[in-house]
Amino acid sequence: MAVGKPGAKNAKASKAQREFVAEAEEILERLGGDLAELSDQRALGAGVEPDLVNRIFRSAHSLKGLSGMFGFEGLSQLAHRLEDVLDSLRLGRTQLDSPAVDLLERAVALFAELLGGIGEDGFEPEAEARIRDLVGCIEATIESSTGAPAVIEPLEALDIDPMTLRALTEYEEHRLRENISRGRLVLLVETTFEIAAFEEGLAEISAAVREVGEVVSTLPSPGEVPESQIRFSLLVATDIAADDLANRLECPAEAIETVWMPGGNPAESSDAFPEGAARDRGIAAPPEPPSAATGGGGRGGEGSGGGGEIESLKSISETVRVDIRKLDELMNLVGELVIQRSAIARIASGLASDPATARAAAELSKAHKALDRKLKELQTGVLDVRMVPLRRVFEKLSRVVRRLQRDQSKEVRLQFSGEATELDKLIVEQLVDPLMHVVRNAFDHAIEPEDERVAAGKSREGQIWIEASQRGNHVMIEVRDDGCGIDPVAVRARAEAAGLVESGQVLSEKDCLNLIFEAGFSTRSEVTGTSGRGVGMDVVRTNLGDLGGIVDVSSQPGHGTTVTLTLPITLAIIQTLIVEIGRERFAIPLNSVLETILIEDDEIQRSEERELLNLRGEPLQLHRLAEEFELASEPRERHYVVVVGIGELRLGLMVDRLHGQQDTVIKPIQGPVAQVRGIAGATELGDRGAVLVIDVSSIVEDSQRRRDAA
Repeated sequence: MAVGKPGAKNAKASKAQREFVAEAEEILERLGGDLAELSDQRALGAGVEPDLVNRIFRSAHSLKGLSGMFGFEGLSQLAHRLEDVLDSLRLGRTQLDSPAVDLLERAVALFAELLGGIGEDGFEPEAEARIRDLVGCIEATIESSTGAPAVIEPLEALDIDPMTLRALTEYEEHRLRENISRGRLVLLVETTFEIAAFEEGLAEISAAVREVGEVVSTLPSPGEVPESQIRFSLLVATDIAADDLANRLECPAEAIETVWMPGGNPAESSDAFPEGAARDRGIAAPPEPPSAATGGGGRGGEGSGGGGEIESLKSISETVRVDIRKLDELMNLVGELVIQRSAIARIASGLASDPATARAAAELSKAHKALDRKLKELQTGVLDVRMVPLRRVFEKLSRVVRRLQRDQSKEVRLQFSGEATELDKLIVEQLVDPLMHVVRNAFDHAIEPEDERVAAGKSREGQIWIEASQRGNHVMIEVRDDGCGIDPVAVRARAEAAGLVESGQVLSEKDCLNLIFEAGFSTRSEVTGTSGRGVGMDVVRTNLGDLGGIVDVSSQPGHGTTVTLTLPITLAIIQTLIVEIGRERFAIPLNSVLETILIEDDEIQRSEERELLNLRGEPLQLHRLAEEFELASEPRERHYVVVVGIGELRLGLMVDRLHGQQDTVIKPIQGPVAQVRGIAGATELGDRGAVLVIDVSSIVEDSQRRRDAA
């Protein structure tokens, strides 16, 4: 379930509860990405990365505070137990391979599920019981897997000021011991900053150190410095020499003191410092404070009297969280303006035909052009706000695969590319379930057990690749695996046994592969927790069709399968081509239109009951929309052909007339009217007339299926 998705439950939640869901969703997305990284480190057998664990700890702490603030005590308690696991992990009491770490993802999954089910009365009654069960499980696991950290080296052996040593927290002491055990050099870096900019300065130094080591502790350092400055002591563990670190930080060598080096006391070593460096704890000379003329660094005239400045109350973040329903309302308003803009253009055109109103028509036309420019900017801005990267969906898929790995004891590596590709927020939300079904089927059906893979000459570890890319006004997502592939003969046999096809019915190899998208089809004879119920791939095709997209599958037995999802970037305001068939007008989404051509009747070729056009040496299948919708159309010698394409598929739609392009807002057809295959919805034109919008994806898909069956 998508976190924070405005479903039946969330729609009934109060405004405060919806705010809680939106805030918690952001935290869970960050938490999910960090847990995926932690899982990768665990799989590689790497040690605990302190910055990563601290990020996860902060996310858990934020969840705890947020849940408590909104009165969800059960969730707050669960987040508190996550803090316990993470605190034990970063203090070295719990190891990365502990079962307690496995419970982190389980807790995040429960959080997400419960958030999606919040209603006006809060959670379902059984939710609190599930939280208590998981909290008890975490507590028991922590108790059984926690041990005292081993002391590698007494910290008193370090050549460091005892007062500094006593100021270290328990966590910092643990990190110091951990770095010593790894054979790292421990240095004390003294640095001075202007008070007004010390946060930025510390951040820059910390980032530079993290590339070659770790900042164990940052403490204010006593000493004589100008009033406008502040000095810090940074305890640093690193894999490079002191002089190399000094060069990297662009600070004098005497500002760095070695307090521990592998194999001996730094005070007794002649190589602890570069030649000419001071042995004592020297302090770099503070830089000259900026002059008043430069306007930098100092407190300024009013703040120079020695009193502390009042801290700024300005927010650091420049991000505003907006409910997607508000964006929908805004988009609908923009859509109405688009319709009114077209009406103004029609009125201006009518006035221009009369000499008495020609001058007024010119002024109105000028105002219309200015309105058109600003409206396009507004439309582009609203669409940009709705766009989100696919990275969020991919992070959710990573969690699904890790859970499947544990459940099935199957090693599979999931690799992504194109995470930054953007789609409309609503399309992304509807994409989660279809994409999850595709990945789950690849894991369960395609990737063979280890012994079978080895016998087939493959690596023990299975591979699933997910690649996203933008192609014009569409986004294509390919899910490939290196599994056993799909056997068309076996698929047909299953389909015949299930009564989906008749025995002896002629089917191409492509038709056989497409049978996996039929409702009720499954290659599993037994029902498992992952598959076997005959639902999944049919949901993929149905959901993709609802979004104006299509799904295609190709496979090579023994080598793998590729499932390709093709989607429009947005379903909000889109440009359409207005066409006429008989006496009816229709709108064709322009993002699917490749070109329009005018052909003579004798250019149409016929083969196996199909009409074809030789388009620059390539055969293009033609489709008469008048026959598709059973409309009367006059016989004519010349035809307009709208060439449309979805992914790699092409089709020529034959219409009677073209009426130009128009921005439209597609709205669903509601009421007792049955859903018509090939119709995506309706839109209103500037002359107040309503027209139906053609669902290009379903027409192309049906035409492709009929062509393959011929």
